[in-house]
Amino acid sequence: MAFLIIVELFTLNFAIKTLSAVRSYVGGEGLWSKAQKDALAHLRMYAYSHDEKDYQAFQEFLKVPLGDGMARTALEKPVPDYEMARKGFLTGRNHPDDIDGMINLMLRFNQIKYLKQTIYYWKKAESIMIKLIPVSGQLHQNIVSGKITPTQTQQFLNYVNAINAEFTPMEDSFSYSLGEGSRWFENLVLKILIALAFTIELTGILIAISISKGIQKGIKEIISGAKKVSEEQFDTRVTVYSRDEIGVLATAFNQMTDKLAHTISELKDTQIKERKQNDRAEASEKIKQVFIANMSHEILTPMNAIVGFSALLKESEINEEQKEYLGAIIKSGEFLKSLLNNILELSKMETGKVKLERDPISIDNIVRDAISMLKPEAHKKNLAISYKIETDVPKMVLGDELRLSHILVNLVSNAVKYTEEGSVFVDVYVIDNTEDTIWIGFSIQDTGMGIPIEKQGKIFVSLDQLKHNHELGGIGLGLNMAKHLVDLHNGDIFIKSSTPQGSDFRFLLPFYKQRGVTEDDECPNADRENCDKYQGKAKHARILVAEDNHLNQLLIVKVLEKNDYRVHVADNGKIALDMLEKGNYDLILMDLDMPELNGYEATAAIRSWNNEKSTIPIIAVTAHATDEVMKKCMDYGMNDFIAKPFDAQDLHQKINAFLIKV
Repeated sequence: MAFLIIVELFTLNFAIKTLSAVRSYVGGEGLWSKAQKDALAHLRMYAYSHDEKDYQAFQEFLKVPLGDGMARTALEKPVPDYEMARKGFLTGRNHPDDIDGMINLMLRFNQIKYLKQTIYYWKKAESIMIKLIPVSGQLHQNIVSGKITPTQTQQFLNYVNAINAEFTPMEDSFSYSLGEGSRWFENLVLKILIALAFTIELTGILIAISISKGIQKGIKEIISGAKKVSEEQFDTRVTVYSRDEIGVLATAFNQMTDKLAHTISELKDTQIKERKQNDRAEASEKIKQVFIANMSHEILTPMNAIVGFSALLKESEINEEQKEYLGAIIKSGEFLKSLLNNILELSKMETGKVKLERDPISIDNIVRDAISMLKPEAHKKNLAISYKIETDVPKMVLGDELRLSHILVNLVSNAVKYTEEGSVFVDVYVIDNTEDTIWIGFSIQDTGMGIPIEKQGKIFVSLDQLKHNHELGGIGLGLNMAKHLVDLHNGDIFIKSSTPQGSDFRFLLPFYKQRGVTEDDECPNADRENCDKYQGKAKHARILVAEDNHLNQLLIVKVLEKNDYRVHVADNGKIALDMLEKGNYDLILMDLDMPELNGYEATAAIRSWNNEKSTIPIIAVTAHATDEVMKKCMDYGMNDFIAKPFDAQDLHQKINAFLIKV
């Protein structure tokens, strides 16, 4: 089958090249005939005008038929002279790309009836044409010498007309024979191709029928065996008829049935064991939850007494050594109390028993109370502890006071614990403000030792904290607890920055608005003029947000739509490229860590485009706020950089800075 297809392709290639060569000869014949007519016309003109240019034109046109004749003569030699033939065909004004085909056609088919006849008329016409050469030379000599008379001129013209009359029938016969040969060859090629195609199709049908019968036989056997296996006849075996893929499949089927019974038996045993293990695990989990709840309650009651009476005793008249011992007892008791509270809270969250409240709360009061609670510990270490609540934070919102207080106390306590000198500062600000909800950000900043970069990704995992905090005390449940509570709010908690000079922990929470409460304007009054200008420039601007995290998508969209931006979201860099290619946008906010195509790769691809979209402003949005990342963003062609979590006003200013330029 493959051999027949190769033969067909070879034949088709040969036919195309040969037909192309025939076409080249037809075109060459036209050039040959036209050159002959033009030569005679210029010779007649020369006889009257005596203008040397006419004689030169006659000789130039005469080169075309003479060149073709030189090529034919070179190929008729016992040893064909290919270089001379090429030179002759070029002189005959044939296209250089056609010459090799013309040579091959002449050599392969010169004995075919039609081509022999064509060559015959070609030679006859050429012999007639050659007669003009001595006549034209004599005419030229007489004209140059000035001895020619009108009578002689007429005699020359009569001779030329006689040659032309003799030449025309030869030229017609040459063209007719060439056309006949072309049609004969076309019919021959068509017959060969039809025969080959029929042979290939017939062979293919026969092979397909044979293979189909073999496949059908093997498949029927396998289907029959599969039906028996479905009826739990696991001793079933099928007959192997061939060594092809169907035979391999039948052999594999037999091997499968060998193992199937054994596998089913093992699977049943495994399912029974897993069921028993799951039952034991569920019972153990229930026992654990009950034990933790009872243990926490029973221990916390006497622990409060121990801590309370120890504090009273410390204020009585005792010596310094005894005060030192009591201080250790009080500190250990407070630590144990906090530890038990955290364990109990985690236990509740794991069982899904924690539900958030939605009561009117004062953010100001909760933050102030948390700072007041930790001031004594901070003052013991001579640390300055303070807070600031931005003016656009509402006085009252709907939320869970206990959970928010728990998050703040854990994070601020952690900051105080790891800060030996300097200060701890809490900043509260608005991230986004919508019709029903308001996102509020909390920043806990300290001047402590910082967290190594390799540990920042695991800092909220309690087991990792256990190793990290061994020397400083604590097992890391504070941060782990804060993470659980923030997740319960569908918020976000992260490390904004952490260096040996200090850390900045942040968490973002959504709160519901109280009805009838009016929020402050978005722009400070001091900057009202610039704000109005920015909003006027940016209104209805189209912004493409490339971000894979759906929570971050929601936050960014809400912040941008509040300023009348038209926002479109892409879940990764590849989708962002497709959307930018199909649509028009004024600016892109590009996350860095995305699947399929990250922010760096997407930016590089955009900058490589050869159109006006390659210059679109791109602002990187990432939680990795380091100098190295910022430099990498700029190297890849991004225009600016903003760190997560971003301040809404900072983001608007960065966006408008580019939109105003446009």
